[in-house]
Amino acid sequence: MASSMSNNYSHTDGESLITGRIVIALDATKDHFEQEIKQTINEIRAQGNILHAGDTIIVLGILHKYLHPMGYQMEAEPLSIFGTHKREIEKEVTKKVDTYVNMLMQSAQDCEGEGVDIEVKITAGTPVRKVVVQEVITIDAACVVLDRYLRRDLTYYLKHIPCKVALISDNLFVKVMRPYSIIDADSIENKLYFSLSKQVPLAPPPTEENTEQSVISMNYSGSVESSEIANNEMVTYKQPENSTSLEDFSANPMQERSGRSAREDLKHSIPPVIQKERKPPTSRKSSNTPFLCIACGAKTELYIKDSMRFSFSEIQLATDYFSKDNLLGEGGYGRVYKGRLKDGQVIAAKVRKEASTQGFSEFHSEVYVLSFARHRNIVMLLGYCCKENVNILVYEYICNNSLEWHLFENTENVLEWHCRYAIAIGTAKGLRFLHEECRGGPIIHRDLRPSNILLTHDFVPMIGDFGLAKWKTDEDKIYTRILGSLGYLAPEYAENGVVSVRTDVYSFGIVLIQLISGRKAVDSVREGHHSLRQWAIPLIKRLALHELIDPRIGDSYDTYEVYHMARTAFMCVQNDPELRPSMGEVLRLLQGELEHLHQIVEQFIPHFISK
Repeated sequence: MASSMSNNYSHTDGESLITGRIVIALDATKDHFEQEIKQTINEIRAQGNILHAGDTIIVLGILHKYLHPMGYQMEAEPLSIFGTHKREIEKEVTKKVDTYVNMLMQSAQDCEGEGVDIEVKITAGTPVRKVVVQEVITIDAACVVLDRYLRRDLTYYLKHIPCKVALISDNLFVKVMRPYSIIDADSIENKLYFSLSKQVPLAPPPTEENTEQSVISMNYSGSVESSEIANNEMVTYKQPENSTSLEDFSANPMQERSGRSAREDLKHSIPPVIQKERKPPTSRKSSNTPFLCIACGAKTELYIKDSMRFSFSEIQLATDYFSKDNLLGEGGYGRVYKGRLKDGQVIAAKVRKEASTQGFSEFHSEVYVLSFARHRNIVMLLGYCCKENVNILVYEYICNNSLEWHLFENTENVLEWHCRYAIAIGTAKGLRFLHEECRGGPIIHRDLRPSNILLTHDFVPMIGDFGLAKWKTDEDKIYTRILGSLGYLAPEYAENGVVSVRTDVYSFGIVLIQLISGRKAVDSVREGHHSLRQWAIPLIKRLALHELIDPRIGDSYDTYEVYHMARTAFMCVQNDPELRPSMGEVLRLLQGELEHLHQIVEQFIPHFISK
């Protein structure tokens, strides 16, 4: 199949009656919301060169962790899948399949007129990247669209997947990474995994009256390492009369790829049914307004008008006359109210106290800086309002509180490790934009801390509160009045008032340590009264990650990611600002890149262990 695909993905004459399979590969251990998957499918439909009439979209979820009966997460390893916790894994996979099918029913309706079917397949196994590659090859996909959570291994996928490859970006747009197939993809060792497949119906979920029309396949896919496993672990599932069993222990998945695969032959062996005439796929535009939060469906329209200025009456009406019920919080600057404009846009209005010591200069600084800052990881300023002694800043409303709240105040739900790592990456991207990519010159935030990092329900971080920000227009040092939060101030700033982009890097390093440890920057309650930096640096030098990690997380963290985050934090909080990396380098360090900086770390950490 790979060798016969052309660059524009057109079917050859010999394949004119053969449908293609488009795989959307997701990390099923993470939460995915209906709107997220729906937009991804709409993006694929809008591309024009991925999906064709008669194709099948297979939403492939890889479940690499499952809930142990004792309440903790475990890796979905072969010993668990076919041994001690087989029932728990089967139960979790079945639950995931049903969840995805329910989320995809509307998309199935949308695609039905274009001759496109949707199928869900959940596979339990680890490591994720090898499971993805093996399943894509077994399915004989024409194209695979990789979840944003899988992009860390993009190089691996491009090397081992023979078909066309695309990637879902953070804003849920689909970007084609390789628009053609290859015939020299590296082979991998095949393993035995447990999977469950189910067609997404066009009607509501089946009841007792129409259960016989539901087609479910459950199988252990991949190679079998011994005949004993095949004999002992094969399970027969009772199928409805009209369903097809796809249980398969093929020793070589590539053998299934003759024609379209053995599964396709089974499909065509089913007695034909009368189907509606299917229309060719229609070209449609994807939304230019990405979701601010997939979970709650919040969007922010980019206000493009002659003035960003709102009238006082507009803000009054939006906030129900600054109702106490709409009060979100109060700080040194003033009060923040939630509101809704006439066009439906949800806002956060920050009203300056008349007695505020931060005053008009801070207000002017924030308006000026944020009028240039447009980035996914920076809170958008929609406008402002000035009336006599009242100054109001109008932001997009960020729906899920601050990082401060999730780390230190939310006692019911512990912030999971994968969320912490994503927050670190997103915040680093926002700071990189301010320092290196913003039009007009670097912007120095000066007050980066968890309370100024707001989160969506998808845990996308948004840097806010630019009242202390400085715009650096030349190479000269900036000397300024010392403002900011104790515990986050770089030594050169706290002692001499010297501000540079490296002072933000220092603050970010402290935030990284907080994400790892779950500790406050300054906590007089803790024994020893050490600052967070004084406590963490010796542990990082000894690579005592088990002592550094937040005990509330338990063992449910990625050692590789913790290691890179700790090492990056170590570089960021160096006393000498010249030894600190830039934010571009910080981002690459977090992602495990930059070998020359690895060597610098080796000088400081004698027991450095390469991962």
